[in-house]
Amino acid sequence: MSFNKAKHLATFSRVWYLFDAKWQCPHLSGERIARILRGEHKPIFYPGESTGDCVVAINTRHVALRNDAWRAEALHIPRVYAKTKYDIPLFKLHELDPTKVLHLCVLNCLPPENNRRYDMARLYTFPDDAVPAHLLKNVCDQIRGSRSIPKRLDDLTPGEVKNFPQMFKWPKDLVIDDLDRDKFVRVVPPEELPKREVMLGQRAGKQNYWFHVSTSRHEEVKIN
Repeated sequence: MSFNKAKHLATFSRVWYLFDAKWQCPHLSGERIARILRGEHKPIFYPGESTGDCVVAINTRHVALRNDAWRAEALHIPRVYAKTKYDIPLFKLHELDPTKVLHLCVLNCLPPENNRRYDMARLYTFPDDAVPAHLLKNVCDQIRGSRSIPKRLDDLTPGEVKNFPQMFKWPKDLVIDDLDRDKFVRVVPPEELPKREVMLGQRAGKQNYWFHVSTSRHEEVKIN
């Protein structure tokens, strides 16, 4: 009987989740966070009721987007007059506020209902991993990211680099030591470099030609 009571209290209580947004896509992360904020992961979920949990998102400064989405996607700000409407690229918005991109992605994943602002009030975003102590002590669970964070080359240990499978090994005769590089590579002096060819152009309506030199002014030459 006491076990069922504990399950009942755990279902209706507010659970605090921690989400690490480092190298995570804000669009995919917004879907997971919005589901927790609305309470869709609970069996008591109902669209008109506020049954969601709280989420603390850290490292929002290091979110990652695909391809050229930082420049291709923009925040459209409508105004009353047409000339006052403007778009802010995501990279510029991220420079102004590192938490705004993830905040907007979560807001876009929530349905346009009246209680959407109350769901967003349970989201706490921080650009780094510095979280106040009164919020961090409430965290009791973690949201798994949508992407696995790869290791950098400088994070690998010498043993992992040595045991990494290689497709083939270069012969020792083909490997040139940095100390012996001067024996095989010769620095060409400037006087031996090939001279740059002079470009010719024609002005419209005139038979005047000039030599185009990038480091000097244009010199006009009359060709008979």
